[in-house]
Amino acid sequence: MNSIVNDLNRALAQRLLVNVYQTNQDVVYTGYVTVVSKQGIILATYDDYGLPDGAVFLALEVIDEVEFSSDDLDNMAFRIKTARDEQFVQSEGLTMQFDSQRDLRRQVLSHAWVDRLVVMLVLTNDTHFYEGLVTGVTADQVTVQILNKFDYTDRPQRNLSPDDIEVIEFQGQELSLQSLAAPRLQQLTHVAPVTLTAPQAMRQQLDQLAGKNALIALVPDHDRDLFFVGRVNTVTSNAVILNLVDMTGQFGGYTVMRLRELHAVVLKSDYLQTMRLFTLLNRANQHRLQPVLNDERLFDATVDQFKARLMQAATFHTVTRLKMHDGQTLLGYPSQVGAQRTIFHEIEEGQLDQVGQVYQINAIDELAFGYLDAYLTERQLKVEGDL
Repeated sequence: MNSIVNDLNRALAQRLLVNVYQTNQDVVYTGYVTVVSKQGIILATYDDYGLPDGAVFLALEVIDEVEFSSDDLDNMAFRIKTARDEQFVQSEGLTMQFDSQRDLRRQVLSHAWVDRLVVMLVLTNDTHFYEGLVTGVTADQVTVQILNKFDYTDRPQRNLSPDDIEVIEFQGQELSLQSLAAPRLQQLTHVAPVTLTAPQAMRQQLDQLAGKNALIALVPDHDRDLFFVGRVNTVTSNAVILNLVDMTGQFGGYTVMRLRELHAVVLKSDYLQTMRLFTLLNRANQHRLQPVLNDERLFDATVDQFKARLMQAATFHTVTRLKMHDGQTLLGYPSQVGAQRTIFHEIEEGQLDQVGQVYQINAIDELAFGYLDAYLTERQLKVEGDL
């Protein structure tokens, strides 16, 4: 433990970008250590796109390793600089001030209570993550009103011992949006999910929604626990193109999905209500999309959009993500596109396969493009001369 505390103090003193690994969770936090105390630390965090994402309190006992140097940190430093240079839309980040001589955990909880902030909590010996509003803080108890974005009937109030709280995320982009939305979210009522699974009914509904503003969710057949939220852009003879909405209610690029691989179309749900509210708040705050993205593209419903998108990506060396019929996910770009096959150059751990491999176009179930992670990956490869 002494060596970890020494590493944390070094990161604080030298203002070093670090990765903090946990003993019992796979979540890795990237950012700058801002406070170190006897109980834990405050880390000002960044998301996968290099954007400030609030902060996290971590109890010392859950910290397994502090990483100072790695390819991942180099990539994050590039993304942080790019986000700053390109003036990406971002949340305010960490704004609180802390006293390292006082209990950090209780300071965060007290701030959250006073400022009506939504926080995410991880508890000792509990595998669940809890998001909610701190509604009361005493010497030995914290009261949290749980907010479940997916099911409005699940809104219990939890009374917790502060000492059982190991991790507290706060002031991040999604949590800040939930804090802003909380009064409205608590007024929304539960709706019974409306889901279509019959192929003909799904097709008819998608045709009716093409070009409309309605938010829906698409559930792929290969993973029925997964879903894509967005607006129907175009429906072709074999596919649907969705303008995606990410978890913060911002534009998340495009995905092309084969109709044959579509398990369900969700027309109504509590989560769709939540996302509609998030999109409205973003529009009001002019946070609808990142400046490097384009959400106004139109597509020809009379052509094979898988082949068309591959050909365009090959022409401009555009980074694209493919989901193959065998379950394999590929990130990279095509260099040649034929009638039935394409040569695809995969990117793995920042390394580009210059030779490429041949894939059947008909074996591609999903094709995603025009989203922020793809832009950042492509930008870095071009800056480094690999693309």
